[in-house]
Amino acid sequence: MTSFLNRSGELPTLHQLHELNRLIFGGQCLPTGLATKSIGLVNCPPYINYINYSFGGQCLGTGLATQSIGLVNCPPYINYINYINYSCSLFPVPCSLFPVPCSLFLSILCSHLKYKRYRMDLLVIESFAFTPRLGTAGEIAINAAVAGKNTGFSFLHVENPDDIRFLPNRRFQKFGKRSWTHKVSKVESLLRNYGVTTLPDEFLSEKTRLQIQDYVQNAPDRLSELKAYKYKDAALGLATVSSLIWQTGSLHPDPDDYYPLIQRLLGCSASVYEKARALILKYNPQKIIAFNGRLASVKGIFEAAKQLDVEVQYYEKGANYMKYELFDQPPHDFAYMREHIQTYWQQAGIDREELGHTFYKNRRQGEGIGSTTFTSEQQKGLVPGQTGNHRQIVYYSASDDEYAAIGDLVKHPIFKNQREAVKSLISWISNQMDCYLTIRVHPHLNKKSLEDRNWWNSLTGKNVQVIPPDSKVDSYALIDWADVVVTYNSTIGVEAAYWGKPSVLLGDSKYSGLGCVYQPRSEAEVYTLLENDSLAPLPQETCLPYGYYSLSRGIKYNYYNPHNSLFGDFVGQALD
Repeated sequence: MTSFLNRSGELPTLHQLHELNRLIFGGQCLPTGLATKSIGLVNCPPYINYINYSFGGQCLGTGLATQSIGLVNCPPYINYINYINYSCSLFPVPCSLFPVPCSLFLSILCSHLKYKRYRMDLLVIESFAFTPRLGTAGEIAINAAVAGKNTGFSFLHVENPDDIRFLPNRRFQKFGKRSWTHKVSKVESLLRNYGVTTLPDEFLSEKTRLQIQDYVQNAPDRLSELKAYKYKDAALGLATVSSLIWQTGSLHPDPDDYYPLIQRLLGCSASVYEKARALILKYNPQKIIAFNGRLASVKGIFEAAKQLDVEVQYYEKGANYMKYELFDQPPHDFAYMREHIQTYWQQAGIDREELGHTFYKNRRQGEGIGSTTFTSEQQKGLVPGQTGNHRQIVYYSASDDEYAAIGDLVKHPIFKNQREAVKSLISWISNQMDCYLTIRVHPHLNKKSLEDRNWWNSLTGKNVQVIPPDSKVDSYALIDWADVVVTYNSTIGVEAAYWGKPSVLLGDSKYSGLGCVYQPRSEAEVYTLLENDSLAPLPQETCLPYGYYSLSRGIKYNYYNPHNSLFGDFVGQALD
């Protein structure tokens, strides 16, 4: 019975359809074009038209559901699809129309005419075998299943250059003794115990593989063109550049230097898109949840869902490794995140102010700018030497590689990027008699590319000093030393405001619009603010919503038990 199956993923041939009709409908092979016409249908709804079209007939006008046109003795494919997709009652069907077991009939029909067996409430799609990713995806799937939702889980078997199992670096060998296939199989087995349907990997047809190959081989060799490079109208080139920046540590990587990696990223992204699209068409999920949506290995999931009008959610890590968070919009969309932070604040308990204060105090006492490692080598209380009787303007750089290739999710109200803003500041300060600019380079720059390090280290100018990333100068003591703090989107901007310094934001940020920082809208307005030696700090309480959110955000795990940010158990079973 499988000899006539169309494995290419295309609609069955006329011969295959006749054979399918003969096997399923008791031997009578209806003439081409009469599959629906034979029972006198008029004004058919779209799903019947599609079946009729598959049998070579003419598409009839769209109308109401079958019940409205009084069908009786319908062929089983009409009854089944009507029942599943339109929640209408089954109509009488003569037993002679079921010469094969119903389950086999549904399997054949759904497989070859691409109909959906049922409406899946939630489909969790994962492409990372990294333990925290698998654990979080599994957590989300189990929570939905125990809540009574029809939940599916699919691991996409693709070569994922973003995943640690494919990163060519020995330091990642510590992330697990077991193979990634073993980890995935174990998670899938545990999920089935909780009623989650684990879905088989989707097969890509030869035609699709050739399309992906053509897409990869014709990739542009300019970074700007690569960002705009699309696959079937899906913005996969942008995600490829985002992954490229992350893996190389360079904001401006030369595609010629990384062509093999670019090819792998594009191939991964297109494969993920095709597999996600196939899953959606086959299982008809009402919602899809997957990891953050920025990188090449996940972008295709959300692009396929968008094209097929399926609701999505994004998961990300929470305030600490014991939590995860779900977002209805991309977590890199600053406008959405600002609303998200305000919602958190409005729904918070009576301890919200206390927790908001705690965030800033904890940061200053140990966590530093970003994490403990960034300030562990700094000498507490150390500030630069005397620079004369100048108004001290301190600019804190931001590690902005995460936001360098995300399209229009982040706005740039004045300058195109951080580098342009810094150059403007240096040019302006050279003409000021009573102002001095100190540029505190983010400690994380030490982990970035040589090109990025050289750019920051080469900055010079009149009334300018640059504090290198490995300097022992205390970044928090520097806030107290400053008269004004300037940032592009760094968290230190809101921290400086909390500690009583006027803070000027030149770019976009999650804390924009809270009233905690000055937000000029033109270059002239920037320097009007900086020239004002009476510029006052804004109220400390305006910083608390951001602090509260940053400290408390996320959902605690129930089924995944993280040991730290890298390892953990899932439903009591070790994954590494």
